[in-house]
This record gives sequence, C-alpha cells and structure tokens, in this order.
Amino acid sequence: MKKKLAAIVLTTAMIMGSIAGCSSKKAEPEAPQTAGETPAEEETEEAAGTEADAGTDSGEKLVVGFSNWSRSFEFYVSIEEGLQKIADEKGIELITQDPDGDLTKQTQQLENFITRKVDGIIIVPIDSEASGDEVKMVNEAGIPIITLDIAALGGGETLSHIESNNYMGGEKSAEYIAEQIGGKGKVAVIDNPTITSLIARTDGFKDTMEEKYPDIEIVSIQSGDSQREKGMEVAENILQKNPDLDAFYCTNDMMGLGALQAVQAKGLDTIIIGFGAEKEALTEIKNDTNYKASFSQEPVSMGETGMSIMAQILNGEEVEDFIAVDVGLITIDNVDEYLK
Repeated sequence: MKKKLAAIVLTTAMIMGSIAGCSSKKAEPEAPQTAGETPAEEETEEAAGTEADAGTDSGEKLVVGFSNWSRSFEFYVSIEEGLQKIADEKGIELITQDPDGDLTKQTQQLENFITRKVDGIIIVPIDSEASGDEVKMVNEAGIPIITLDIAALGGGETLSHIESNNYMGGEKSAEYIAEQIGGKGKVAVIDNPTITSLIARTDGFKDTMEEKYPDIEIVSIQSGDSQREKGMEVAENILQKNPDLDAFYCTNDMMGLGALQAVQAKGLDTIIIGFGAEKEALTEIKNDTNYKASFSQEPVSMGETGMSIMAQILNGEEVEDFIAVDVGLITIDNVDEYLK
C-alpha cells in the first residue's frame, strides 16, 4: 500500500485539491450518528457525518479513532477541526480522544479503539520512540494507522505521516535571529528531544547556524519538555550563566512563553523566537515585546490532509509515506493576519 518515501511540501491550494479528489468509492448516504462516551474514557467522543461518500461495500459508515496529543495546545485543537471537517464531508464517524500528553492514557485509548473495531486510527504520538509498541498493537489488530505532526519511530508500520516542514522552520528561525542580532552573538535553544517534529526544528536551526553564521555561538541546548513552566526554569538557568544572551530559539510557543517570563523578570533585551502560532505568543508579538516571531504550522490543513489520506487508505488507494506541510514566519509585520 505504501509508495517510496517522498517529501511533498503542500500549499493550502494543493492540500484542498488533494482533499477534493481523495475518495474514489462511495456508499449510500446515511443519517448522522452521535457517539456516546465509553465507560473507560472520560474524554468527549465526537461523531461526525452528513452524507457518506466513504464506506464499506455494504454501505455501513466508516469509523475512525483519533488520539490527540493534548487539547491544552491550540494547535492540536485546530488539527481536530481539520479532521472533523473532512470527516463530515465524507460521512465518516470520527471519535476524538485527548490523552493530555500521557502515553499510558493514549495506549488505553488505542486499546479501546481496537475493542470497538474501528476502521482506521490516527494518532499524534505522545513519544516518538515509546509509541512503537502502540503502533505494533494496532498493526496486530489489522487496523490501518497514520500519524500526524509527530512520527512514530519505535517500531511497527504507519501507512503515512503528515507533519509541518519542521526542518525548514528551523532554517528560517536561524536566518531570522541572525538578521535580528546582526550576524553575531550568543543564542540558546530550548527544545524537546523526545518528539521528532521538535528534533527536526532544532536540527534545521543548528545546521543553518553552522553553515551560514560562524560568528553566532549556540551556548546551550536544553529540553523544556514542551511545557511553559519547564521552559521558564531552563531559561532562568541559561540566563544565569549567560546574562549577555542575545536570543532564545524555542521549538514550541509554550516553552517560548516560559522563556519570555524569565527574560522579562530580569529586564533583559534577549529576543525570543517560538513555534506554533499560539494566540498568546501572537499577542506578545503584536505588542512588540521580547517575543519577536513564531511559525504557523497550518494545523487545520494538516488535519484535513490527515483525514483525506485515511479516506484514501480505507478506499484501498495508495498513499504517500510522508507529506510535509509548509510553515510561515509570523512577525509584527503580519501578525494581524493570524489574530483574526
């Protein structure tokens, strides 16, 4: 079912084109269904569907389970919106679950999906390596599985992975910081080395700094565990040793907002670049604080693409192993476009 790995940078127009033509087999329309909450889960399960254009040969509605990363991030809420939109269009029942960053909870959710005999499963893995056991479990149940935003590396077979072009985001971040600090100075990175997408952002940043900006020193790379509080703690430690730091590059906005607190508490001019286009981060950018830029990952488009790919799989079509969605730099010059 899988084609040779191919990284495809999609614009929004290309994504919508793919969405429009992704399903080749239709079933008779069915009335919308509403899914109730299972006893084993406290999260809300959402059922979707208006007219069925994806289904089994008997006309039964297809059911897809989605285990997110955490709804505490606006980004992941937006991914759900994109998934739901295409599920509605195709008459697919979508069951969404929120493990809230807990690997054990996500595993339990997948076990519940398997028990319910869903037709397909989509996940944002909590941990890239540890999620291998989850994927193997789904493989053994004979259910197709794809990943969004974060890849599963610990084993098993996913049929497709859709994510932002994170490496490119790292490259653009390095270029932007270099421009802001005049091509020389000290920078630090706050990342999360357990998540593939964030690793790629760090790699793109480091590689670009090494290749293009020899007068900029990366004085520290530390994990903020994708959390605001940890990001602040790490930033405080780095600033204690490097009070003359010119910039922080944070591989998501939650860690960036934590770093902002640390910088403002010390009254420093250190600038901060984040990732994810969280509303609070965009407000800081608009207010011309130390938070100078973030990146939009187009999460709604990512969700739309993910559900379209799953529909293709369930219709027996071939899909690409890897799809990369472009990212956009957000600064004070264009932030109003993203705050609408």
